[in-house]
Order: sequence, then C-alpha cells, then structure tokens
Amino acid sequence: MRKDSHLKSIEKAIVWRVIGIFWLAALTWIFTRSWIQVSLITLFHHAIFILVFYLHERAWLKSKIKPKLKYLVKALTYEVILGNGILALISYIVTGSIQKMTLITLTYIQSKIAFYYFYDWFWSRKKKLFIPLWSVRYSTSGT
Repeated sequence: MRKDSHLKSIEKAIVWRVIGIFWLAALTWIFTRSWIQVSLITLFHHAIFILVFYLHERAWLKSKIKPKLKYLVKALTYEVILGNGILALISYIVTGSIQKMTLITLTYIQSKIAFYYFYDWFWSRKKKLFIPLWSVRYSTSGT
C-alpha cells in the first residue's frame, strides 16, 4: 500500500474544498436566494472542513480495507456522517429553517458522495501534485 505525503493530503484537501465551495454556494443559492446566507453557510462549512478533510485523509491512510471498498466507505464516512451533521447544524443556525437546512444538506451530501468516490479514485492514480510547491524557484535577476 502506497503512503501519501502530508503535502499531497494538503493539496487534495484544498482542491476538494474549492470544488465544494462552488457546489455548496450554488445549491444554497437555489434554496435560499440570499447572498448573505450563501456566504455564511459556505464560509463556515468550508473553513471547518479544510481541517476535517485533512484529518480524515490521514486517518484513512492507516486503513487496510481493499481499495474499491475503501473509496466507498471513505465517501460515506466523510460525506454522510461528518458532512451531514456539520452542514445541517451550520445551515440551521444561519437560516433558522428546518426545511432549508434539510434541502441544502441532503442535496449537497447526496451529490458529493458520487463526486467523492470518483475524486478519491482519481487521486489514487495521480503521481504528481498539481502545484509542486517545493520546486518553485524565484529569480531576483528579473529574467
């Protein structure tokens, strides 16, 4: 079993958050039509989930589950258990509506389960980082 570096886990978390920010903002807008609620729900959710995603990734690196099953179980634990609870709480606090909380949370989580399965599969095959931070060179000569 291949171990991922901390840097790869960080990059994976950031890319996943960027995808999630746009997706959650779009869904929240559909159900609330309020830019303030869209901003608050999206900001709080994704700020919390950068850390949650990183910790989730590091914990799963210790797993001995077969890869195909692992992707599914990871998606379910991350999106259903962690995602539902935290997003539902944030959505309810911001909107004050059980109906909006339910619509936002269930739509977001169900769609992200499918996204996450394929996202994790993609990263398991990816050899290099998108942004090789350690190889960035700064030139002071102006060239």
